[in-house]
Amino acid sequence: MSFSSTVKDELVGIKTQSREERLSILCGLTHTAAAVTLGRGGLGIEYVSESENVAELARALTAELYGLNASFSTRKQEGLKRSSIIVHVSGEGCRQLLIDCGSLPADDDADFEPGKIPESMAESDERMRCLLRGAFLGGGSVSDPKKGYHLEIVTRQETFADTLRAAAEGYGIRAKVTARKANYIFYLKEGESVSDFLSLVGAMNGTMEFEQIRVLRFMANDINRRTNFEDANMQKAAMASAQQRMDIQLIIKEQGIESLGDKLRQTAEARINNPEATLTELAKELDITKSCLTHRLKKLSQMAEDIRLHGSGAMEGTGEENI
Repeated sequence: MSFSSTVKDELVGIKTQSREERLSILCGLTHTAAAVTLGRGGLGIEYVSESENVAELARALTAELYGLNASFSTRKQEGLKRSSIIVHVSGEGCRQLLIDCGSLPADDDADFEPGKIPESMAESDERMRCLLRGAFLGGGSVSDPKKGYHLEIVTRQETFADTLRAAAEGYGIRAKVTARKANYIFYLKEGESVSDFLSLVGAMNGTMEFEQIRVLRFMANDINRRTNFEDANMQKAAMASAQQRMDIQLIIKEQGIESLGDKLRQTAEARINNPEATLTELAKELDITKSCLTHRLKKLSQMAEDIRLHGSGAMEGTGEENI
């Protein structure tokens, strides 16, 4: 079972306290999973879901709140192995259900806007949480946190998508809305936002699992960053050591080791004999500071560069006046 399906099963099992809260859940389902039908029996509604539990919830809510009769059928999704469950509801209460959810205008509603929820619903904290829960159950999905962070809800009404975004932002959750073909997508891309949303709609077990995986991913990524940083530093140190040895070998070849003063000779020999040593390790062996060692190696590098530019006669003195 996918993480998204597990979360939906948990949300379906939450007990609501009032008729208003159950209506808010049904409103979310209607705007994300329902289509209006017209036939010989008059006005009807079809709720479509991949989840048997969500389909049963739609049947139970429409029966309890509006006395509607329901029948079930399945439809194979094109190009996919899984099937969708269709809940066909009919009865005189269909029209009132759609009016109450903001999907149809009332007879005296001259300012009707498809997808606009009732003000009484928008003004209640618990009802808005239920609306978000129902919307996720009807048209939502959340990616497996092991693979990434993405939660979205699909709806056909831009107004309803904007309502979801405003509701989420009212709880401090950063959300966005975009168009996709004939639909509008409410979506979250940040791990913290997805976690906050799951908690907001009541998926506490899902939130805990999500957070556990998120922490493990963070730790793994942190270890990778540290490893990459250390590898880069090791590679940089190895390249620097190789260049230092090439410089010293050039000086020895062209001028001889005896051409160097005691301090530079000791440093040159220490680097040649310890090619893999870090600057800290090399400074400790020579019993000098790392800053002093860096200065000496830089001096040797300058001497080698002079030889490359001007030939073996370029060096004068030991180069130890200031070291």
